[in-house]
Amino acid sequence: MAKIESAKSYEGRDLETIFFRPMLSGPNAVDLGIKVMYNMPVPTTLQFWKRGGDILQKYSTAGWNGGESASKFQKLIQLAKVKAEVGYAAEDYFNMVFEQIAGRADVNLDDLTGTELEAAETALFRDAIAESIRATMWLGDTERTGVFSTFDGFLKRLLADSGTEDDDVSGFGIDADFVSSQEPDAAESLLKKLWNNASEVLKAFKAQGNLVYLVTSDIYAKYEEELDNVVLESAYLAKQNGRDGLSYRGIPVVDIQVSEYLKQCPDMPQSFALLTDRRNLAMAVNTSDFPGTEIRMWYNPDQMENRQRAVFMAGCDYLLPEMVSMAIGGVSAELTSGNVPASGGSVTVKLTGYTAVSALSIQGLTSDGSAAGDAVSLSGTEDEFTGTLSGSNIASVKLTATLVNGAQIEVPLK
Repeated sequence: MAKIESAKSYEGRDLETIFFRPMLSGPNAVDLGIKVMYNMPVPTTLQFWKRGGDILQKYSTAGWNGGESASKFQKLIQLAKVKAEVGYAAEDYFNMVFEQIAGRADVNLDDLTGTELEAAETALFRDAIAESIRATMWLGDTERTGVFSTFDGFLKRLLADSGTEDDDVSGFGIDADFVSSQEPDAAESLLKKLWNNASEVLKAFKAQGNLVYLVTSDIYAKYEEELDNVVLESAYLAKQNGRDGLSYRGIPVVDIQVSEYLKQCPDMPQSFALLTDRRNLAMAVNTSDFPGTEIRMWYNPDQMENRQRAVFMAGCDYLLPEMVSMAIGGVSAELTSGNVPASGGSVTVKLTGYTAVSALSIQGLTSDGSAAGDAVSLSGTEDEFTGTLSGSNIASVKLTATLVNGAQIEVPLK
């Protein structure tokens, strides 16, 4: 049986130059649509310089009449010590590494050098770590048991700070039928509403070229489909050849590609979009200022297993709520208590996306769609909400959620 037995480890400078910096810089980092901070001085601080006002003064022949020093906003990014551990059966590991280099014309497969094998092993582990960091920076929640729980991500932080006050993250809700909507420009209307909802401070930064729409895959696909349906030759060619990227009014639209991971996080809203400045959201990784950071790959003969381990510091945060305009959707529910009797009764629903919901109410409806009794508020913790519905001639029910940003949306019941 073919296997790779040589041990490899990266520490100190090699940890940065060979493993992490290629992953956290260049085009891959730009495609994330956020600011990436690698090995910045500790404590790692996200800062944003305030646009200066009028600094011109009347000229005088002597003396100093300078104004106040330049002001900035800053926020400390809390870094958490994390580790990544992966184990493969020896034969599977060899096949995976071999596949990395089998297609290269410049490699003699009968005389593979240790450098080529090491590069292939490193690339395999580096890609896995990069994907985990990317998913966790959006969906991370340290209070969750299971996946993406190493540090708090952007979505949790933005939802926690959403509201209707001036210093809250402002936004609105996305209709439950958004994806299936027959409206010809539903996605474009959503992007336009995000722009209209944005603060004047955020709009003023458009000229600097750092604004970005960050959206889930369903919204991105809906917008691309609408562009394909435009009756123009350029749209027809783009439909055939594909597009390098999408934009709206000169602002890039970036698919953050977490929809598959959202299915593993029923506490989170399954669809969302935000308009912000790239410099307002930051992901920080540090491998130089904390003891014990390392990358290690070795073969365990007792278990006949190849193992990989990485230990480093990571965290993310955003700076200014007024620099974010956010739309929340993908909230759904299941009526676990069964069909509601015509005269009402106890109701229990299991809610998906409950971290985005501040209040939940249920309304009985007659067969003609009119209200049957009064709406009832449901109470509960996490994903289960209960209440008692009263009325007469109840044929169906309607569930309404008040989101953390103050918007109300109708929640589809399964």
